[in-house]
Amino acid sequence: MSHYADNKDLFPMQGGCACGHIRYQLEMAPIMVHCCHCTACQKHTGSAFALSAYIESSAITLLSAAAPTIAGSPGGPASVSCGLMPGFRDITGGVPQPENPSSKPALHTVPSGSGIGVTIAQCPVCHVGLWSHYADVGNFVSYLRCGTLDQPWHVEPDAHIYLKSRRSFVTLSDGKPQFDEYYPDKSAMYRPDVKDRVAKISERQAQFREELMAIIAQGSKAATDGA
Repeated sequence: MSHYADNKDLFPMQGGCACGHIRYQLEMAPIMVHCCHCTACQKHTGSAFALSAYIESSAITLLSAAAPTIAGSPGGPASVSCGLMPGFRDITGGVPQPENPSSKPALHTVPSGSGIGVTIAQCPVCHVGLWSHYADVGNFVSYLRCGTLDQPWHVEPDAHIYLKSRRSFVTLSDGKPQFDEYYPDKSAMYRPDVKDRVAKISERQAQFREELMAIIAQGSKAATDGA
């Protein structure tokens, strides 16, 4: 299979949540895609790893809501219609859809090992996580969950990180770079065609980190004053 960035027909690429309330479009290929095996990603996704596309938040366009579907398969239909029975929802204690839900993802910040937090964009109706914002660059960049794409099989990882907590039943045979923890040098992973995009992100990143460090300093001072 060719690399996702080499297939010019793939993008724009669409995806969305489980209920169809939040639909989005990736306007261009991700800067990179990684498969993270850290235990935090395992907890956030309820799975053995998280496959995330690193992309500018400005490259994600929200679309109108649509009927719910799930991804098909590479050799089968691209998508499969799905639905729910209100009676099943009721007898299993499900919550009815809220009235007039926001047309934008709800942003929920959860604790992280760093003590700073991770902000996850979720559908306000079905609560499926769509992408996350981390302390490395804030909301200028999104780590989009590739499983929410309509045809996720087109986007494979460029690297695997945090192999030290990889589940033993997960076998890696794709030949992609592997790291026991985070990248020793993330810039070495970037394709030549994304260098200009990364440079623009770096400018915003410096501003964000300055703001974040000020917040951290305020928190440290408050803790010291209260001791």
